[in-house]
Amino acid sequence: MNAKRSRYILAIDPSGNFKEGKGITGWCLLDTATKKVAKFGYISAEMYPNQYAYWDAHITLIDSLAGYNPAVVIEDYLLYGNRATNQINSRFETPQLIGVIKYECYKRGVYIYIQTAVSVKKRWNNEILVKKGYWNSKGRSYYIGEILVSDHVQDALRHAVHFATFGKEK
Repeated sequence: MNAKRSRYILAIDPSGNFKEGKGITGWCLLDTATKKVAKFGYISAEMYPNQYAYWDAHITLIDSLAGYNPAVVIEDYLLYGNRATNQINSRFETPQLIGVIKYECYKRGVYIYIQTAVSVKKRWNNEILVKKGYWNSKGRSYYIGEILVSDHVQDALRHAVHFATFGKEK
């Protein structure tokens, strides 16, 4: 599938951590025609009995949005040198989850693109996203409509907007 032709972008800010801290994955579905968020939410590891059920919830998300025929954009996991010692003895659950999502997209024939966090966080800061109308602010909190959005959903939206704007990392 050609991502430039996809009207919708499903952006995922994954946290595969189940055993190592009960992660939260943020996601959003961006309608590129209207430049509005069509849907958004999060998947919390605390809601699942085991790691595989948590990972399966990500597949269920992709399945539930398949009718939109979205391109999928995922934040990559990179081990930065300044954080390497924090990861000693880590099972690297997030890269494993990314692999599960990539494989599921491959099986479905869904276009998938991986972006680094650094490529979008500086380019799409909160003020820019407010100015462009993707969300609004009340003090230090950010909302889509009247719903408060978590940091994880905010980061997913950054990835969606970046991909909608550039198509690839710039």
